Amino acid sequence: MTTSIGRGFSRCIKISEHIDYPLTIDVSNPLKAAELLSAYFISKGGNEVEFNSIVAESLKKLKKDVENQSWLRRFQAFAPNMLVTTNWDDQLEKIFDGIANVVIRKDKCPQVSNSGRNILKIHGDLSRPDSIVITQSQYFSFQREDTYLNRKIYTLFSEASPVFIGYSLTDPNIGFIYDEVYAHLGEEKPPAYMVVHPTVSDHVLQESKLLFENKNIHIIKADIETFLKDLASDYKEFKNSTKRFLIEHSIIKERSSTLITKIVTKKPIERETVLETFSTVESRHQAISALVEILNNQVLFKEFGGELLSPENRISYREIDRITESIIWMTNESGYTSPEVKNKFYSSIMKLCSKSDGVWDFDRAERPFLNVLRISPKPVHDIYEDRIKHIIEILKWSAPREIGKCWGTWKVFSQYTSWLSELDIQHILNVLEHDEVLDYQKSDKRWLLKIKESENCSESQKAIIDRLTET
Repeated sequence: MTTSIGRGFSRCIKISEHIDYPLTIDVSNPLKAAELLSAYFISKGGNEVEFNSIVAESLKKLKKDVENQSWLRRFQAFAPNMLVTTNWDDQLEKIFDGIANVVIRKDKCPQVSNSGRNILKIHGDLSRPDSIVITQSQYFSFQREDTYLNRKIYTLFSEASPVFIGYSLTDPNIGFIYDEVYAHLGEEKPPAYMVVHPTVSDHVLQESKLLFENKNIHIIKADIETFLKDLASDYKEFKNSTKRFLIEHSIIKERSSTLITKIVTKKPIERETVLETFSTVESRHQAISALVEILNNQVLFKEFGGELLSPENRISYREIDRITESIIWMTNESGYTSPEVKNKFYSSIMKLCSKSDGVWDFDRAERPFLNVLRISPKPVHDIYEDRIKHIIEILKWSAPREIGKCWGTWKVFSQYTSWLSELDIQHILNVLEHDEVLDYQKSDKRWLLKIKESENCSESQKAIIDRLTET
């Protein structure tokens, strides 16, 4: 999305009050009025840059700080990385705390940031009077310019959906560039949106719709606060939708479907198969993000050919186990996509494998416990303490060949004790020593001695285990 900001954001001023113009100025046509004032000023010995300087200085005297409008926070959140404005003032720069990259008309070496936010000031800036576009002649001159800004805006309008705020497409320059794009691309061009204020008359609104409907421009009648509020609501709904998920991961959908097909079969899935299916860091990161999202929103599993169990409407523990294993294989090779994806993965595993009914089913508890052991969050993660306490609860419930205890979870624990880090062991011991509910009981001796055998158990921790088990 590209946002274009018009002079509806700026204050207007009668420049005629600063130039001794002898005739009456018709301000209903500001371009012509500015042209007349400029022509008169030049006829009296001035020049175009001097006239622009008078305009700039006049506007600076009226300049106000950005008000603390209620919509500013949402505007800051939703504004895209490319903002095109016809304003000369620095209101947008202030809204973004002066950290946006600014490109001004007539910049000799314009530089656009590929990672941060950019403000493209196509009508110039008050600090550079020679760059300002105000008169009719200057508008026409801008249209003839083959500059970086013109080409950049043409590209933006070709590739993205522009949202026009604060003015209409009657602006000669924006209208000219947009028409050029539409002439070349027609309906293949992404749609555009124009936000018009609710105070606009129905007559003008209908005329605008008539003018723009054949150009794939959609008119939204709303003030900026209402527009941004509705946008936030729609974005939240879209973010949680299946449609967004499929669009975001469309490039790997076929390979993901192949992997899910293998996951749902009863045959073992091989590490090499997963890593060959997603052979680059980029494709693995996409796959990791997609699989984590599937764990977090299991309805998405069906989009890739999987089935959910009834009546719980969830993925089976066996399939969760295989998805988790696939994610870990890929993260071990290529890392996580982001800290957010990592945290979501850990949270999903804890939700699915420690809080569902099957966790305490003798016949099914083995797989969910295996996945809780598999993940390795650090104490800074929200689920760390929950994981430690869940492990203790399961171990208190586990034992080999003992009636009333779970044999399957004991088997998993015995095989993968090394998955508990030294930090995990320390937290387990802290809980046993200080927690009133999960404090040490004599029945805990067997699994504590098993932890003592782990290569990750330090000498000081072994001493604590000895002290606990000898009481």
